[in-house]
Amino acid sequence: MTTSKLLSLAAACVALLVPVASVQAQQSDFPSRASRVVVGFSPGGPTDNVARLVAKHLNEDLKQPFVVDNRAGAAGNIATAEVIKSPADGYTSLIASVNITINPAVMDDVRFDARTELKPVRSVAIAPTVLVVRNDFPAQTYAEFVEQLRKQPNKYNSAAPGASPLLATELFGQLTNTRITPVPYKGAAPAMVDLIAGHVDLSFATLGSVLPHIKAGKVRALAIASPKRDPELPGVPTFIESGLPNFSFDAWVGLFVPSRTPDDVVAKINTSLDSLVKSKAYETQLALIGMTPVAQSTPVSFAALIDQETALYARLGKALKDKSLVPK
Repeated sequence: MTTSKLLSLAAACVALLVPVASVQAQQSDFPSRASRVVVGFSPGGPTDNVARLVAKHLNEDLKQPFVVDNRAGAAGNIATAEVIKSPADGYTSLIASVNITINPAVMDDVRFDARTELKPVRSVAIAPTVLVVRNDFPAQTYAEFVEQLRKQPNKYNSAAPGASPLLATELFGQLTNTRITPVPYKGAAPAMVDLIAGHVDLSFATLGSVLPHIKAGKVRALAIASPKRDPELPGVPTFIESGLPNFSFDAWVGLFVPSRTPDDVVAKINTSLDSLVKSKAYETQLALIGMTPVAQSTPVSFAALIDQETALYARLGKALKDKSLVPK
């Protein structure tokens, strides 16, 4: 090979390496500018509240702005679709909840696969589901509650504002061989109004949405779906204590990025969030909205949780479709 050809080949190799080196430099420098944290729900709700705590921490810890961008609509699908289409560079992330795993099971117009088109970073907060009943419900304990359901099948109804309480009602019925009629509501607030008034019998609600009503004595909590009793409700036994260990319906909140985001960028965000969830201030702030930090979570373990939930909710969703409770 002639000297001129060798020089041309060397120049070509250098040209190919420069973009790679540039990309690697950009990744190692992350973040070097402002980032967007997209939320699929309106300001003021639990997912948005967590997103703002996360953004504030990342801003302070990584020394660059992280700005919350609310893109509400379609049960979080609008925000999810937008993040999926965003550049995979870490500068656009998604704070989402169980809508990621529930929506495909109960909606017929989800046009993306969040499990393959998003990369889970970690779960940062979680709220357990609580079984609450109207104050004059003819059962004082969980055991008496199940006995009452079996004595009079199909007599009792459950307020189901949204897909999560609906799926929880179906799961409980399958595990206990009982039949409860779910009553759809457009939101948690009107559902609680009717439960407090005694127009519906019970509800499987997230702790944050119902905790003030329990403390005010407006509804009664019979069991909580968490590994141990919640410090806010020390007198309420867990479903595990009550003999139903397989009933778990946690409402987690976690952070995602587009699937092709470099692993070192994901690792940097994850490491920062690890310090957030260990913060006493964060724990205190979450307690105000009925949530607790997720101490242990990695991209791998978070992905495994999502796979597990997706399979469960797909099965429950099929059962609901067979009963014409959600669109087929």
